Amino acid sequence: MTSKESQQAAKKLGYEKTNYRAKNGEPIYYNKKTKTYISQDIGSADGSGPHNGGVWKMGKSPQELNSKSTRLGTYDGNLNRIGD
Repeated sequence: MTSKESQQAAKKLGYEKTNYRAKNGEPIYYNKKTKTYISQDIGSADGSGPHNGGVWKMGKSPQELNSKSTRLGTYDGNLNRIGD
């Protein structure tokens, strides 16, 4: 997904772009109603793409998105949780 597509998809889910960036360089989006942050799941650094079909990573803060142990999980395009 391109950066523009990512922003459009996040907006449809009720998220607005922030000035934060995840450690992978992807933009971070915030939802005022749910008070959660999401960032596009680009998968591993070897270029093999997202694991288990994940589209988004979610956390309660921008910093939580950067670690599997602190984020809320991996989600599909409709924000259904599909993994850690």
